[in-house]
Amino acid sequence: MAKKSSPKITFDFPVTVTFVIAAVVVFLIDSFLLKGKIFSVLICHGSKQAAIPFNFKSAADFTGLIFYVFGNASWEMLFANLIVILLLGQILEERYGSLMLGLMMFISVLISGVLTVCVSTVPLSGAGCVIFMMAVLVSLTELTKKRIPLSCLLVFVLFLAFEIYRNTKGAAGSNAMQKVCGVLIEMVGGICGSIFGFLVLPKKRAVKASSKKTIVSYDDYEDEKPSDKKGFSSSGDETVIGTLS
Repeated sequence: MAKKSSPKITFDFPVTVTFVIAAVVVFLIDSFLLKGKIFSVLICHGSKQAAIPFNFKSAADFTGLIFYVFGNASWEMLFANLIVILLLGQILEERYGSLMLGLMMFISVLISGVLTVCVSTVPLSGAGCVIFMMAVLVSLTELTKKRIPLSCLLVFVLFLAFEIYRNTKGAAGSNAMQKVCGVLIEMVGGICGSIFGFLVLPKKRAVKASSKKTIVSYDDYEDEKPSDKKGFSSSGDETVIGTLS
């Protein structure tokens, strides 16, 4: 009697899973071992008008220009970001592939960081731009089918509201407006990454369709004479007649 194989944990969606694991590990090390020292590096500083402007001579600031996406100030921020990334990331990674998803994430992070350095007066941290990119890209993909998924719109709107509330909590006047502008910069970076993905829509479905062979029953043509059945073979009940383009 053959033994039943036990279920195995598979490393599916490597980009999404690796990003989530890295964010959690960085946060745990920073919270319990280094007491916030890593978070001070994982921040993208703002323009010359900011309280702490970006220093072009500092290697730490250039590190923060890219790796600020792993900077999470609290458990709430960490879980809110990673849950949405896990839900949307696996959809996009299956559709576009790991390499393309990683590239789109990098574009979103880079554009948001550069815009922060150029025009923002508030520092940037967290994976908000990546989440905006994923939400917009899922919606744009469904838009090609002449439908807009309400669930993706709700994710986008609710996360935008959460980001504005989180950043403007306790702020007032011009300071609150500056923080709202910081959230808008994250949106712009996410939209730029999603547009890049929209321009290179996956051809996976077309490729799968072209590889499938059509099976046609011989009985479907019983009203025709055997001599009229060009391209068919009478050796069996089913005949392969080419591929779908």
